[in-house]
Amino acid sequence: MKATELKKSLSNLISINQPSIVWGGVGIGKSEIIHEVGESLGFVIKDVRVALLDPVDLRGVPSVDNGTTKWNPPVFLPKEDDPKTLLFLDELPHGTPSVQNALFQLIKDRQLGEYTLPESTVIVSAGNRVQDKAGANRVNTALGDRFIHLTLDPCVDEWRKWALSSGKILPEIINYLKYRPENLFVFDPKATVNTTPRSWEYASRILSNKPEKDIEQELLAGAIGEGISAEFVGYLRTVRKLPSIDKILNDPKSVDIDDDPALLYAICGIVARRMNKQNIGKFVDFLKTLPEEFAVLTMSDAVTINPSLKKTKDFIEFDVEYQHLTI
Repeated sequence: MKATELKKSLSNLISINQPSIVWGGVGIGKSEIIHEVGESLGFVIKDVRVALLDPVDLRGVPSVDNGTTKWNPPVFLPKEDDPKTLLFLDELPHGTPSVQNALFQLIKDRQLGEYTLPESTVIVSAGNRVQDKAGANRVNTALGDRFIHLTLDPCVDEWRKWALSSGKILPEIINYLKYRPENLFVFDPKATVNTTPRSWEYASRILSNKPEKDIEQELLAGAIGEGISAEFVGYLRTVRKLPSIDKILNDPKSVDIDDDPALLYAICGIVARRMNKQNIGKFVDFLKTLPEEFAVLTMSDAVTINPSLKKTKDFIEFDVEYQHLTI
């Protein structure tokens, strides 16, 4: 399912205190979505990395009280007087069989030895699939039967919307992946470096630091892989020759852009980022010189970034003129 569908599904399951597990490939945002949904519903997130646990870590250390041995639960398990909590068991398939067996009681009976999970606590888990070759083990059948299973699939359109609104991803990357959407997620279990939504975020951080050109591709190759980094750097070198925003604003109707789709996606992304209530009129004049589908794409991205543009006269007139493409 897509990210938006996963968010709705998790909200529904959390509201009825139904344990669930989110499956999906490496680096596609499973954990981030679970955190986002939990926080939006007012839960405190307790993030537990199952891969790092031993069975004793779950039950806790014993002590003697009046001649009787009792177990002291670990600090990461919620207490009765804690605010409502989402206990996030991340990397569940990476846990050893003995840890999975220990978790079975916690998830099935909401107990672990003398410890009882508070009623206000909900359990959500996540993990990679065995076929991803990411070190995941097969989840115990009895344990898996206690969850509702959800699967997240990468979707470039939803990722672009997130990237545009979050401000975490440079426009050059967003524009490139609009041109080459199949490169958002390219995963080879045998490869050392794979291309994932997470690794594109790393690439954005690298480029934001403006590395010297002689090491730019090497750094990007370490994030997104050799082949895709070579293509992406070639794209960057081409789009860096595009006319400046100042030139477009000074004389929008005279700017001539090659009809190469890569260049059109690039200039559209740059314009969408720079459009505001003060300059939207000149940018609309420029958009009218482009192929219609690129003009509409640019305006769609611009209002995603800055929703207040929808209230301007220039946007309303543009929307009416191009409504045959937007309806």
